[in-house]
Amino acid sequence: MVVLGSMYELRAVYISGCDRRIPCYVTLGQNVSVTLSFQAELLFRNMDQHVWMHLNQVSSQAAVTPETCQLTYNCPVGTTTDALTSFTSVMSVPRNIPSNQRGYLRWRIENEEGKQVLCYYVTVQTQTLEEQLMRQLFNSYQYDTEDEPSSHNEKSINP
Repeated sequence: MVVLGSMYELRAVYISGCDRRIPCYVTLGQNVSVTLSFQAELLFRNMDQHVWMHLNQVSSQAAVTPETCQLTYNCPVGTTTDALTSFTSVMSVPRNIPSNQRGYLRWRIENEEGKQVLCYYVTVQTQTLEEQLMRQLFNSYQYDTEDEPSSHNEKSINP
């Protein structure tokens, strides 16, 4: 993850299904929960989120809910300064982008004045639902590279 030009100090980003591995696999057409933990030294009344997927020199905007976080509802910023804050959004991965492509996800959050308060990039790889299921199946097996399966890998697949 790369953090660029943020007014807030970004502490952590958790993207559901990524398991802290890069690239982060995102499935076309699915919703992905993203939780940010950050420290805010300045208070703002609302925050607008802008999310883009960049693959093969083509940018596609991803819908995110809530798009705008306002102080009157569901907005973590506005109670106190210098506190660690968590904020969860749901990103909809576009269906109309190519699968099995590596690129990056750009997440930018602006305050009500249009100034950037958080911005980060994460390396992602797109996949279809079928590719996701195959990857899960493949990762659930252990492989034994010995000619004779060892006793602790009797149920492993021997390539």
